[in-house]
Amino acid sequence: MTSISKNRRRRGALAAGALATVLAATAACSNSMGAAGSSGGGTADSSLFGGPAVTGVTLTVWHNTADPQALLDLYKAYEKESGNTIQLVDIPASTFPTTVQTKWATGARPDILEWHGNRTDLLSLNGSQTMVDLSSMSFVAKEGQLATLSGSLDGKTYAATIGMPTVFGLFYNKSVLAKAGLSVPKSYADLAADCTVLKAKDPGVIPLYEAGASGWPQQVLSSFDYVAQYNTGDSYASSILSGKTKLNDPNGPIVKGLEAYESLKAAGCFNSDATTGTWETSLKYVLSGKAAMVANGSDSVPMLDADADGDTATVDAAVGFTGVSATSSVAGYAPSPLGTYYVPKTGNTTKERAAIQFIEYVTGAGYGSYIQQAGTIPTLSGTATPKMQGLMQEIDTAYRNGATLTWNSQIPGSGNFGPESGKLLAGQETPQAVADKIEAYYTQASAAAGD
Repeated sequence: MTSISKNRRRRGALAAGALATVLAATAACSNSMGAAGSSGGGTADSSLFGGPAVTGVTLTVWHNTADPQALLDLYKAYEKESGNTIQLVDIPASTFPTTVQTKWATGARPDILEWHGNRTDLLSLNGSQTMVDLSSMSFVAKEGQLATLSGSLDGKTYAATIGMPTVFGLFYNKSVLAKAGLSVPKSYADLAADCTVLKAKDPGVIPLYEAGASGWPQQVLSSFDYVAQYNTGDSYASSILSGKTKLNDPNGPIVKGLEAYESLKAAGCFNSDATTGTWETSLKYVLSGKAAMVANGSDSVPMLDADADGDTATVDAAVGFTGVSATSSVAGYAPSPLGTYYVPKTGNTTKERAAIQFIEYVTGAGYGSYIQQAGTIPTLSGTATPKMQGLMQEIDTAYRNGATLTWNSQIPGSGNFGPESGKLLAGQETPQAVADKIEAYYTQASAAAGD
């Protein structure tokens, strides 16, 4: 645990386009800190909302260590404005989902939880019973449709999402592809063809870096990217939820994506240590040109910037981003855990009220400054989009040009896909066997959730 009021945390994960100055405290915040809820009501415990500002308390925050500097500075600004102390509990980015779930299962609770907004991830923490309903707060209307997708169950909003959604696609080293005479891939056929060319022309370069040791990156290439084009309007996920199709249909996109992934592995497209490779190494390699490509999400940009010592121009010159799917250039997206905040029910009314007032601050008085410093896409309406670094602009373009919600965002039990696809990477399972297990997990989790 680290108190950022005593020790300013300078992380490697710098925000894209971060400003050199500390986030300034916003004027007139004292009024906003005491008005945590809108006048609409409808929350499970209205006594937690409104009333005088809570001061002089320490709030523990379970946070992802990949938080960009802009979020760390936002915590600092809240401390200065509120008189409260934020005590950060580091959850390693490389093991974030499993670490949170393991701690949660012991009964431990923070005052504020930074966590995924996906329905399936909220269900994994029994969110409707363990989180404070924030539906009456004023940020919900500003989030618009995002409030129904991120941190939402049964029409209620349990999270404030100030970080832009994670956009999944392909990071690539521009000079490596250019040297090999390759254009930017758009499909999995392109990936396979580019792999063949790269192996012949530049055998010292890894065509596609895979990070099996981190536990979750492999599911990006094996499913998130491949399936993206099939989930327009959440159509594929809806067909699963309605029972019209199954996740393990032999000719369905999940099985076909896993088969395409296995084919890339069999063709020698991955690094030789794919099962022990890490997310952090994958970014270093694509930035330096040791790897041509890596499939991952936009949350990786702060780490890329950090690898370049904060020189975003160097990153922009070296690395590009594109959507890539089964047969066309479509990106996927999902609510990001970075900057998605919940208020767990702890039984401590004073701290729950203070945590709600934290939510009001980061979605209100502190939000505009955060967005400008982060150089990222606003999630709340009425906020000006700041100047973004070139790589983030490419990601924004992919997001706005038909990106689809990742298939797993609404599917209970899909949190097991990462470990199961890891077994495929290790040669321990077949694509069909992985899909069969995911279908079984979904059936069990859906029944438990009452779907």
